[in-house]
Order: sequence, then structure tokens, then C-alpha cells
Amino acid sequence: MSDLSPQGPEPRRQIGRRPDGLASPPIDEPGSDVAVITEEVTELDTGHDEVDPRVDRAAEVAVSGLFILAMVAVVAFVVFYVTISIHTNIGKNSNLALGGSLAVALVALGVGQIIWAKVLLPHKKAVQQRHAFNSDPQDFDRAADTLMQGVDDLGLGKRTMLRRTLIGALALLPVPVVILLRDLGPLPGGSLLPTGQITGWKAGVRLVDLDTKVPVKLGDLEIGGIQTVMPEGFDSAENYALAPTMLIRFGPGEILVPKEENWGVADHVAYSKICTHAGCPISLYEQQTHYLLCPCHQSTFDMARNAKVIFGPAARPLPQLEIGVDSEGYFIAKGPYSQPVGPSFWERR
Repeated sequence: MSDLSPQGPEPRRQIGRRPDGLASPPIDEPGSDVAVITEEVTELDTGHDEVDPRVDRAAEVAVSGLFILAMVAVVAFVVFYVTISIHTNIGKNSNLALGGSLAVALVALGVGQIIWAKVLLPHKKAVQQRHAFNSDPQDFDRAADTLMQGVDDLGLGKRTMLRRTLIGALALLPVPVVILLRDLGPLPGGSLLPTGQITGWKAGVRLVDLDTKVPVKLGDLEIGGIQTVMPEGFDSAENYALAPTMLIRFGPGEILVPKEENWGVADHVAYSKICTHAGCPISLYEQQTHYLLCPCHQSTFDMARNAKVIFGPAARPLPQLEIGVDSEGYFIAKGPYSQPVGPSFWERR
């Protein structure tokens, strides 16, 4: 059958496909039989699934419960900060309590917001064609309308329990930050200087072994040996964190600095065991070179040259403790440390 239409066959209408599978208007090519579709698809599905009122109510209660849990956790953080001593068990209990309560607050707040978004917010599917980057006044009006629609979708106006618990959780969340500002002060002042440090060392105090608490006698240590000592009468290493001292015995003529030799006795010298970089305890001693290595950051001290720093981030030598021997042959301190023990600081004089 021949075509009776005077204008020829009707042009075919095609709709191109974008990579994501959605229909897109074809390109208008002169001489082609592809019809141009100019309608802009702005939304595919403007509705959302109906939610069972019981599920909606249960989700609202669950989210509110999580926000209340966040508030309780923040209050617990403040209570733990005030009541738990940081000097017990080297702060372990305090760290666990503060970190755990703050983690519960953040997780509860985050999970509550996720449930809110997944269950209570309406779910819409929409697609919008690309347009020019500049926006006209109508676009600004539509953006404002969309924003206000989002506020309405959140349900803060009608869900009073969610609104109040969310405001309460967000209002209390900055409290731990404010409380932690207390740790920024007061300034150390002179407490980091030798006169303000509590080391337990003073004139006439005997050197005792760290583990056995037995006084160390001249001749107990072999040449090349090293021993960690504490002031006699100390109750625990935790209460005397700055007191640990290394007693080292050199061979004849191995000490190369006169001051170091004069502050020792019979080739025995005593130096602080606390690294001057970050305060780590030092114990790696090489007898042949007389080098002492800090295991934390590899600061290396030449113990035959007044504990001079030869490698690593430490800024100054280890402080030396002047020692002597009493009438019974036991090592004693001739006084406290004359330099600050531990890490260097900006007010050191």
C-alpha cells in the first residue's frame, strides 16, 4: 500500500538514553527524523511510602532515647572528670571513664540522627536536567521553598519530643570541651625547676635498688655494669616518677670529663634515667662505647662525656646526680639534682 499522505511518512520520535538509564532529550540535528522533546523532567516520584504509625512512633521513641542517652553520657563525663583521680593507676581509670562516656555520647547522637533520617524522613526520588551555572531569581525562590520544605519534612514543629531531646543533646555536647579547658592551666611557674621538682634526692640519702630496695654498696657493681637506683625510703616508683637514677661503673680512665668524674666516686657515676626529650625511661646501655639509647625516639647520650647528646631529638644532656660514700661504704647522694629532670621546657633557666 502506498503512502497517501502528501507530506510523506510521519517522522519517528526517539528518546535518547543517558548512561544512568534515564530518558534524555535528543540532540536536534538538521535533516534527521528525530523529534526533539523539550519537556524537562524535574521529578520522577514525588511521593513516598506510607509508614506504619506504630513503626513511626517506635522510631521516634528510639531516637529520643538515644538523644537522652547522649545527654546522660555527657553528664557522666563531667562527673568522672571531677571524681576520678588521674594519679591512680597512672590515669588508666580516668582515661577509660572519660573516653568511654564521650564515645557513648557521640555514638548515641550519631545513631539517633541516622535512624531519624532512615525512618522518619520522607524518601523522594528526583532528577533534574543540567542548566546554566548562573541562577535567576526564580531559582533562588525555589531553593528557599525547598529549604523550608525540608524543615517541614524534619518534623521539628510537630515532633516536640524529638525537638526537645535533640536540642538538649546538642546543648550539652560542648560541655566536655569547656571542662577540658581546665587542664590548660595553671602555668607551671617554678615547679619544673630543680627546687620545685619532687625527686626524693637530698644530701645523705642512700641509693637503693629499684626492685629490692636494698642499699647499694661500693663494690656491688662490676665494671661496665648499670643499675637503676632510687632514694632510700621511697614507697612506689609512681609517687617518685622523677627519681629513677642510673648508677654506672666505668673502668679506670674511661671517664673523659673532669666534672663528671669529680661528681662520682671510684669510677661510679649517677645520671637521671628520664630522657630529656619526652621523659621516657632509658635503659639501653652499650658497655664498649658507653652510649645510652632512649628506646622511644632514639636519642643517644655519650655517658663518658657527661651524657652529651650525640644523636636524636633530645635538646640537652641527662642531669647528673652528685654521689659519695658514707662511713659504712654505701652510696649516698650529696644533694638533689642541680638541673631539671625530664623533658626540656621553654622557661628553663
